[in-house]
Amino acid sequence: MNEVSFGRYRHFKGNEYSVLGVARHSETCEELVVYRPEYGESGLWARPKPMFLETVLVNGQVTPRFQRLESQSIRKKGAQNFFSDLPSQLPGELVETILTAPTVRIERIVSHGHASPNGFWYDQSEHEWVLVLRGSAKLRFEGDEQLLEMNVGDFVNIPAHTKHRVEWTTPDQATVWLAIHYSD
Repeated sequence: MNEVSFGRYRHFKGNEYSVLGVARHSETCEELVVYRPEYGESGLWARPKPMFLETVLVNGQVTPRFQRLESQSIRKKGAQNFFSDLPSQLPGELVETILTAPTVRIERIVSHGHASPNGFWYDQSEHEWVLVLRGSAKLRFEGDEQLLEMNVGDFVNIPAHTKHRVEWTTPDQATVWLAIHYSD
């Protein structure tokens, strides 16, 4: 594969990204893939095209650094199970987009003993309503010393630009979240 098409890709560490296009460096004419994360971070990123297309070695297996995902319009029809295909081990939290529309994005998030990196705070431009479906977690909100403990069935609405972080998720089983990002 030598070409990069628009659409969704999954990085080998688990998170999803949308490729917006391929640009050229103004001085070197090197091709750069321009993409944005489809999880808590914001902004645009660029990576040299050969690096975007390369393979990496993960647990002894050669895998693409970025794997193209099917477009949502051609995914299989009919019922799908939210708990199917849960990975048993993850190098990082897995964020999968289930549905997108102009003012809403629904995600399945799988954590397995993960926490936000030290010093990192989510500061999202959209509101986020999140529900724990399996496992448990502890969230911290900036300026609040008390942790918010979340167990199965617990949910919270996080207004846009409310800085927060994941302090802890269940280490011995997957914590599965349903996250709905929406704008006014």
